[in-house]
Parts: sequence; C-alpha cells; structure tokens
Amino acid sequence: MTEDDLFSVLSHAIRRRLLMLLEVCGELCVCDLTAALDLPQTVVSRQLAVLRARELVATRKRGTWVYYRRHPDLAPWVAAVITALGKAPGGAVCADDARRLQALRQVGPARCDARYPQ
Repeated sequence: MTEDDLFSVLSHAIRRRLLMLLEVCGELCVCDLTAALDLPQTVVSRQLAVLRARELVATRKRGTWVYYRRHPDLAPWVAAVITALGKAPGGAVCADDARRLQALRQVGPARCDARYPQ
C-alpha cells in the first residue's frame, strides 16, 4: 500500500470512524458498528468493503454474522497512522462512537451476541 492509497481510503469520514473504532474496541460485528456509528447497515457494509479490499481490516464469520478487526499484518507505518487518528482533532467523534457502543452494550447484548452466545 502506498501513502496515496492509504490517504485516499482515509479521506472518507465513515471509513476513518470505522478504523478508529476497531482500533479502540478490537473485533466488532457489523451490528455493533452500525449501532456505534448510528448509520444504516448498507452504508457501513459498503465502507467496510472498501477497507477490506485495501486489506486494512480482516474478517471472520460466525453463523450469519461477520466480525471485523484491524488487519493484523498491516505495515508498521500504516498501523501508526491509524493509531494516530485517535489523537487527531476528529478523535472525539471516535470517542463518542465508542461511548455509544458501550451504552448500548449495557442495555443488552447485540443481536449477534444474543443469537450466538460466546
């Protein structure tokens, strides 16, 4: 991946929010991501597909649910850029997303967790 490739992907606010949320929270299901970002599943899935195509996220499937995490084999400079995003001025948005997710988890399990208990 080149710098131009990475910054092209990061130019989209939803993709940045997704990457920062995965950086902070670790592996999350699509239902967690849609709830945290308060966006429709189609919007989130479309942006996750871009991240997946660029190999910025890795997935695993459990039943009908797909779980996403930051790709474990990212080049160190790419991982450093993603980590630094959380410290950027827009990092407050990610903190809000993480708080929203935490509040939703306190109310009850996510749909994916309720159907497939761990």
